[in-house]
Amino acid sequence: MEPTTADDLLSFKEFPLIQETSGSSAQININSPQRSASISPTRQQDEGTGSGQEGQQAGKGASIFSFEYYQKFFDVDTMTVVDRIATAMIPKRAPANYLELNIATNPDMYGPVWIVLTLIFTIAISGNMASYLQNTGNHHWRYNFHLVSYSATAIILYTVLVPSALWGILKWSSRPHELDIEDSNDDETGGGSRSPSLLSLICVYGYSLAIYIPVSVLWTVQVSLIQWLLVITGVFLSSFALLTVLIPAIKRSRYSLFIVLAIELAHFALAAGFMLYFFHAPDTEPPVETPMHKPIASVVVNTTMPVKKM
Repeated sequence: MEPTTADDLLSFKEFPLIQETSGSSAQININSPQRSASISPTRQQDEGTGSGQEGQQAGKGASIFSFEYYQKFFDVDTMTVVDRIATAMIPKRAPANYLELNIATNPDMYGPVWIVLTLIFTIAISGNMASYLQNTGNHHWRYNFHLVSYSATAIILYTVLVPSALWGILKWSSRPHELDIEDSNDDETGGGSRSPSLLSLICVYGYSLAIYIPVSVLWTVQVSLIQWLLVITGVFLSSFALLTVLIPAIKRSRYSLFIVLAIELAHFALAAGFMLYFFHAPDTEPPVETPMHKPIASVVVNTTMPVKKM
């Protein structure tokens, strides 16, 4: 055998082609780009669907103390939040099937949480501004930090307790057997009337408070007539829009009329309570200062003088 030289190492050599047998399969390197091209589109779609289902199952099986469990409640885009805010402030904007097709399919907590937090600080700040205007000239006026806790307590309790009570009443007083025909007609026309979930009701009530953010700023005007007109306007727009969304579910109840009146009264009580406690100045007349009577010293002069005898 001849020794290998440097020229032999640098020269090109021809190698015989390897013929494939019919039973052998071609092997492709795992890093080869041809591997992705060799996978059929149907297989790629199946793999994508499987990964999506695994992600949903992971989200459903997450613990209540984990971040993944609450992530699904904030899965909403900006346009959806803006649309829901506008629907909560403009009456008759929501279609008949809005609660079932828009809210029930994706009830979010992103909008209600931000609306509630914004309203808490707006009422606290505007309430202190109203207090400052009421005490103009009083050099001992101080900012009341307790208004933040008071407004937070009232708003959070209203947003949680009222929807919870409504959810329980609708569950207890529903009459599904008597409205089967109406429900089938509603489903055909797109206006479902099934009992909403608790999360859907909290979402709807959270958005219904959005109108009180600009109203709370206008309540700083210290005119009683303007303040009461703002209360009536805010309650009318917000409660009308709220009932437009909830009326397909309320009409299933045996006490639908009383439920509507209770929703209106609760909404009016909230708005009137905000205005009277945080912004309204009591109509009290200033006390009349009575003049202090100074004691008058009286001097009695004896005019009778004794007569001297000569």
